[in-house]
Amino acid sequence: MNDEPRAGGGPFAALAAPNFRLFYVAFLVGTIGTQLLFAATLWQIYELTESPLHLGLTGLARAAPIILLSLAGGLVADRVDRVKFMALTQGLSGALPFALAALTATGLIDVWHIYVITFLSSVLQAISSPARIALTPSLVPRQHLLNAIALGSTVYQGANIIGPAIGGAGIAAFGLTATYLANGVAHVLSLGAMALIRVPPVPAIPEESPLQSLRDGLSFVRGRSIIFVMLLMDTAATLLGSYRTLVPIIAVNLGYGAEGMGLLLAAPGVGSLLGSGSILALGDVRYKGWYVIGGILAYCAALVLLGLSPWFGASIIAAGLLGFFDSVQMIPRNTAIQAMTPDGLRGRVSSFQMTFSGGAPAVGQATSGVLAAIVGAPLALVLGAASCAAVIVGFAFARGDLRERDLGETQAEETSSATPGRGLRDAAGAPVFPPRPSAQTPL
Repeated sequence: MNDEPRAGGGPFAALAAPNFRLFYVAFLVGTIGTQLLFAATLWQIYELTESPLHLGLTGLARAAPIILLSLAGGLVADRVDRVKFMALTQGLSGALPFALAALTATGLIDVWHIYVITFLSSVLQAISSPARIALTPSLVPRQHLLNAIALGSTVYQGANIIGPAIGGAGIAAFGLTATYLANGVAHVLSLGAMALIRVPPVPAIPEESPLQSLRDGLSFVRGRSIIFVMLLMDTAATLLGSYRTLVPIIAVNLGYGAEGMGLLLAAPGVGSLLGSGSILALGDVRYKGWYVIGGILAYCAALVLLGLSPWFGASIIAAGLLGFFDSVQMIPRNTAIQAMTPDGLRGRVSSFQMTFSGGAPAVGQATSGVLAAIVGAPLALVLGAASCAAVIVGFAFARGDLRERDLGETQAEETSSATPGRGLRDAAGAPVFPPRPSAQTPL
């Protein structure tokens, strides 16, 4: 068999699907608004408190709902119209920045208001993200799935460039109230695009209790322990290698204000676009596990550079490299997970993924804030990078299947021929229930 990466119909093949184009626009506009809100709330908290601990506490406000509610979101995603559910949560999300705008304009804003709005925004993200992740394979042909996931990454990272940059410039030029209003408008526009998407209904789930449905999803992930391993590797990067809540401190230490913060928050988005473009150009790559390993280790090196850099220009480069290597490891990882997951289980598997990939960064923001309050922001970043690298090297040596040439594809074939049981079915309606791992199977 040829070891060359397989072509996927060009770098924008997935955009040929009309539903994916609408999804792309809705996701882009909504995420720009979300990143704008993130930059604005960080700056406002730092203005009000000048405290790394208070910055870190925003992470707790984000983490709790994601950790507690993502699994429930997965159950919902496998039982409802995913598009309508996402449109509902998008509309509710749009109301939150309007509330912050009103509080800021009237001078009534306090730190606890920002924590509450952040918490509510995270609740909506937790219950809707599994539906968004699970929807993507329904929008494109299977051979364009990696392309769609890579393009989805460019949406997020493009928003990471535009949102913080607009946020920093907007705060400096027009103030926080106008910035919050712009965020609310972005959510309204995203809702309009989402309402036009038309996809087939989710395959019917046999009558069973939500608890049994959740157990079936957990059993699938347990039977495919490589999924759990890849989620843990991403968790190590986002928990131990968290840096975003420290960016206002880094900007101020380097002699810059809100504009500098916006540029440092936007730089990872530029890097991520370049990283996503590299993966798009390579096509459906082999040895996806090696991309995950190498990408995270390089991410750790960039984190050290960000922590130790005494110059703003070098810090911008380091932040860009963080985004580049994050995309390089994230796209192959997510593609492998989606490929080995049947459609009827994608909502629940995506909710487990969201619990890790959404909850860990938020917890990491809190822990990095606490650590920075004790040892300072630069040393906090270096210690986080070293800890993350140690975890990744350990997994690389412990799991041989992580280094397989066709990671994700062989496991997907095993899923399609798995022993039937308890009503789980794949996208074609075939029964699916993976065997439990043996006692000798390592995590």
